[in-house]
Parts: sequence; structure tokens; C-alpha cells
Amino acid sequence: MNNRNFLYLLSFLSTLLLSGCLGLGGGTSSITKTVFADWSSITKTIQVDLEGISTDVSYTANDYNIATLTNKGTDLTTTASVKYETNNTISKISVTTQNGTVTFDQDNGDTIGTTGATIYGYNESGSDFFLAADPLNSSVNWNYQTFGIWETGRGTGLGTAGGISVGTITTGSNIPASGTATYTGYYGGAFSDRDGDDFLTRGTVSVSTDFGERTLGFQTTGDEFVSPVTSTPSWTGDTNQAMSGTLTYTPANNSFTGDVTDGYNNSGAATGRFYGPNAEELGGVFNITGSALYLHAGAFGAKK
Repeated sequence: MNNRNFLYLLSFLSTLLLSGCLGLGGGTSSITKTVFADWSSITKTIQVDLEGISTDVSYTANDYNIATLTNKGTDLTTTASVKYETNNTISKISVTTQNGTVTFDQDNGDTIGTTGATIYGYNESGSDFFLAADPLNSSVNWNYQTFGIWETGRGTGLGTAGGISVGTITTGSNIPASGTATYTGYYGGAFSDRDGDDFLTRGTVSVSTDFGERTLGFQTTGDEFVSPVTSTPSWTGDTNQAMSGTLTYTPANNSFTGDVTDGYNNSGAATGRFYGPNAEELGGVFNITGSALYLHAGAFGAKK
């Protein structure tokens, strides 16, 4: 990737959710590890360990055009860690999925920062990057979960890409047994069309939940895509990109899944969990496939 395109990439990646002011992390210090409970109780300096769900793929490419895809599906045993510094910035993020471990570490020369409601990171060459919703940003205001997407090997001929949802999982018995609720939030994803052209996606998510019937109506709106390797990338709306479907779960079992489709008549699955002591929030991943190299995979998060 040339320098001009890489600068454009960073500019448009940083607006995945909302725009805002830039703040870079930095510094190293002694570290204490803790299992994640909620964002509001995090004390710095600390490494927070999280559990979650992911979906990912490995790929080969000719320049920036995808040549082959290997869909790994959904991993229910994903882990992640986030290292916070005393000035409330992040200096290291690591995600381990069925495809291996992806790490961004300022001590190794990687850049990690925040802009608006987005946490971002990239390595020195620009071949690897990640984006995550900043749960502490006032526009997001999540306390028990978040989601992110990443890609490695951009421009090198091969790599991985995926989405992750992590947080404090609601105990199955604490999921309400009756009543309804609507959860709203955001999603981000990676998209490959039938010809292997590579895009990023974003949009809003609404999940209408009937706890008595144990069903969730999953719907996205405001769907957009961007080709980050063009000289002047811009987000473009696409109503056919919108996803919908019905997800279900069994009694006292905190794992919901179901079929989702888009406006191009492609289908796949969305899988997620409730987060928080009493299912205050939810999140998950989606993976839609079609003919040839068509793939749309990513993650989402939402709250009541």
C-alpha cells in the first residue's frame, strides 16, 4: 500500500462509528492482570482479560484483490486482552481465535489510539489493522461488552480477517424469562464481492427480543461500505447490504444463533450472547456467504 492510500485508509477507518478528537496511547509500566467485569470499574495500569465469540477467514490475494478465501466459521472460545496505562490510554491489544493470535503492541512499534467512538491500531507497514467500538465513549456508553474487526496481511498476498464480540457473559439463569426489550447499537465488518474486491462495512443494529419466546429479531439499517485502497475513498449507502433474521436460544442457555440474509439473497448465520449481570447488553458476530468470493463477516454490539 502506498503512503497516500494508507493515510486515506486511516482517515476513513477512524470514522467507523463516529468522528471525534484524536488521542494516542503511550508509555509502559508495571502491569496487573484481571478478568473483565465491567468497563466502569477498570483501574489503571492493568491488563484486562476478556472472553467472547469470533468469526474469521484466511485469504490469499493478488495485490489487493482477494484470490481465495477459507472461511473458519464461528469460534465460541475466543479470548482477548487489553492493556491500559495510567493516562487511560491503551498500549496493547491481543485477540486469540481459531486462526491464531493477532497482537498490536506499542512496544513493538505499532500505533494504537482513539478517535470519537472508535479504538484503532495498525502496524508500521500498514498491512495489519484493527478497529473496535470504544465502550467508554459517551456516544456508545456500553459497560459490559464491545466488538471489533481486524485484518492482517493487507497488500502482502495472504492474511486473516475477522470480527470479535467480548464482554461479561450473563449467567443463563439471569436472562429474563418473560417480557420484551429492544437493543440498539452498531456493527462493523469486512466484505468481499464475487470478484474478490475488498471493502469495509458499517451500520446500526436493532435487536427486538422476546424473552418469553426466546427469540431475537436481528435487523441492520444505515448500511454503508467503503473501499479503503482507492485514492479518495468515501462511504456509500447500500440498502441491499442490510441484514435481517431471527435468532433463538434455549432456556437458561446464553448463546443465541440463527439464519440471517441480506438483500442480495445471500445467507449465513449470526451468533451472540447477552452481556451484563441481567442481560443489559448483547453482542455477537455474523458471517454471510454467497457464490464465488462473496463474503460479509463482522461483529456487533448493542444495549437496551
